Amino acid sequence: MLQREVPYLRPPLATLMLIACVCVPFLQLAAQDTRHSARKLPKAEITLISGPTTLRPNESLESNIFHAQLTNRSAEPLLLFVRSGILMNARWDWSVADAKSMPIGMGFEPGRGFCGTPITSPEAEAEARHLRDDDLLVLAPGESHEFPVLPGPSDDYSFPSAGTYHLAVTLTYVPPNADHYFDERGKRQRAFGLEQWDLSRLGVDQLAALTNSLSIQATSDTWNLELPSRRGPKQGIFFNNIPVQLR
Repeated sequence: MLQREVPYLRPPLATLMLIACVCVPFLQLAAQDTRHSARKLPKAEITLISGPTTLRPNESLESNIFHAQLTNRSAEPLLLFVRSGILMNARWDWSVADAKSMPIGMGFEPGRGFCGTPITSPEAEAEARHLRDDDLLVLAPGESHEFPVLPGPSDDYSFPSAGTYHLAVTLTYVPPNADHYFDERGKRQRAFGLEQWDLSRLGVDQLAALTNSLSIQATSDTWNLELPSRRGPKQGIFFNNIPVQLR
């Protein structure tokens, strides 16, 4: 029995063009998603490089200034928001352990927020919310920069006895106007308590780089603090911020 040949029907040119117009944008989006998913989270190293090594009985620990060195251990540059030498949009969370590496507790645990702009006047505050090109610092791979850690460990820590204690700090940095960050395990977390910044004065290249920048979370090495006697929580001590005009 002879098989009848079915004629090949060529689709109209307009149909082919419509299919191409629909498929190409989705292919581009897929390519962008692949690039973003393949991008590695930045690796950073925090080293405490200065701070008190002992305290007098009535001396405030929280008002002491520590300095930390942030080193870019990634293969790509890190873009940071820095103003007046202070790492902005950053939170420094302290932990304290005894000589046996057991965490010590607090009499009262205060809330810690992100470094932002102090409120002076409505005009100054509005002006300070504008980011400028010189607010952005680029750390090349392997490059380091020193930052003050503000504030120091809380005076509400209770040190049960004299001896050596180990201090460490965890830095969480969130790019301006981002609503999330990635923790040290690579898990996505929502960012709370952050100011919204005006990016309208940034150059085109700077704005693109900032929009594409990533968050950082890293924990420092330990810093040894020797106490000559036990210290209870001192809830009457308040941290006096350094008078720095952040404009």
